[in-house]
Amino acid sequence: MFERIKRAVKGLLQKTGAETQLAHEFRDIFEIGGVPAFNQFYYFGIFPWKYIYRGYYKPWHRIDSPTIKDPRNKRDLERMDAAKAACAELAGLIWSEQCEVHVSQGDGEEQPLDDFVHDILAKNGFWTKMQEHIEQALALGGGAIKVWYEERRDTNGNVIPGSGEIRLGFCMADQFVPTAWDNAKVTEGVFISRQAKGGYYYTRLEWHKWDGLTYWVTNELYRSEKKDAQDPQATEPQDILGFRYPLNTIYPLLSEATPLEGLSGSLFAYYRTAQANNLDDNSPLGVSIYANAMSTLKALDICYDSFIREFVLGKKRIIVPAQCINTVIDPTTNEMRRYFDATSEVYEALSTDNSDALKISDNTVELRVEEHISAINAFLSILCLQLGFSAGTFTFDRAQGIKTATEVISENSKTYKTIKGHQLQVKMAINQIVDAIIQVASLYDVQWKGQSIRALAAKPWESKVVFDDSILQDRQTNVNEGILLCGNGLMSKKRFLVETLGMTEDEALRELEEIKNEGSVTGGVLDMLEMGGTE
Repeated sequence: MFERIKRAVKGLLQKTGAETQLAHEFRDIFEIGGVPAFNQFYYFGIFPWKYIYRGYYKPWHRIDSPTIKDPRNKRDLERMDAAKAACAELAGLIWSEQCEVHVSQGDGEEQPLDDFVHDILAKNGFWTKMQEHIEQALALGGGAIKVWYEERRDTNGNVIPGSGEIRLGFCMADQFVPTAWDNAKVTEGVFISRQAKGGYYYTRLEWHKWDGLTYWVTNELYRSEKKDAQDPQATEPQDILGFRYPLNTIYPLLSEATPLEGLSGSLFAYYRTAQANNLDDNSPLGVSIYANAMSTLKALDICYDSFIREFVLGKKRIIVPAQCINTVIDPTTNEMRRYFDATSEVYEALSTDNSDALKISDNTVELRVEEHISAINAFLSILCLQLGFSAGTFTFDRAQGIKTATEVISENSKTYKTIKGHQLQVKMAINQIVDAIIQVASLYDVQWKGQSIRALAAKPWESKVVFDDSILQDRQTNVNEGILLCGNGLMSKKRFLVETLGMTEDEALRELEEIKNEGSVTGGVLDMLEMGGTE
């Protein structure tokens, strides 16, 4: 449909004598030079996944429902929204406020760089926004986080000295297209943002590119007309960019090109789901956790719709004789209307002497409640298998709808392994973001509590992300296991402190040094650690 409309508009422009350049400018993001040909992946993958995550995907949920009055009648299926529930459940297990981010610079008790990074993350709502972003990334296959420096201006548009701040932007997969990558990470890409104004969609493309050692951030603006409001799933504005438009008309304070020197990494991080992309194995893009469970999700909605309609269509029905039907004239149409007065409590005279003809019978059908619940639970079991959850994670209850298991997840369970795989992707992204925050602060010489971040960053730093597994498994069990391994010389003290207690290597070394200096302290864990040796 989209391609047909685009060809028609191009043809019209050419027939009316419009410039060839204008016809060429009517394009989408994947027709611009430097953007990989991922249009099939976005149109048949990311966009449908987004509609399913929202809870309404027109090809599934708009079905034929012919009636006597309207043979072409259509209706919407009742939806269970299992995709949203699964992503929310998994995101809650992957991320929690117990997650810790550390920045260490070696010796010394004070860690001002660590405090600065935590302050930036808190001001940008990182701890609460991140779980929401992970949920969206699970649904669409990935997500991107970018870092930039924003200067404040007065009413005249002049920059207020020292008023700038570091900002974080959270982008869903349909708002970002990677343009360069290696085996480790995505290094270049284009961010897509849009706004509606004056009857048009304005789409801004923010490019992040490397030119040797120079990091370029460039901006382009396009304008297109709004889509048909009657169709909620008509071509989205990101599909059609429209025509190139002057940037300063909408963003007067935004520069078209900004070169940045001295950066060692990109100012964004793209992370994906921890599963192979079996739709396009040549791209760095991830797939939705339910990309290979689409038929199961559709079956769940069909079963749930049937369950709801079982109560609608299974309402009490009574068969009455024709003699019991009254007639009345409809005042609006002057036509005769027949009805059975169920509220009448007086005697009525009926023209018949046959007692059998006056019998009223109950023709109500039996509701198939248990059959529907069993069918829904069967499909939920299949969904658990396809999404990487342990069997029985999701169940359906007639009173509460979808329920999830809340017991402690064992280390050998399928759910635990799935969680750890996704956490690894999130860890790498957060480490990139922490590095980007420090580099941007150094680049613009940000001052924090009287200290120069540029001066602080001159000394090497190490970032570390630690997820608190106490919500997944018994933390004491992990500690006891580590003590046992150290006591038998199978694990070093340093590794125990880093992997089990979540310290950085510098923190672990300082802790071991303090333990060594406390010669008067004996017994318990300290004696055990002394037996275990150090690396």
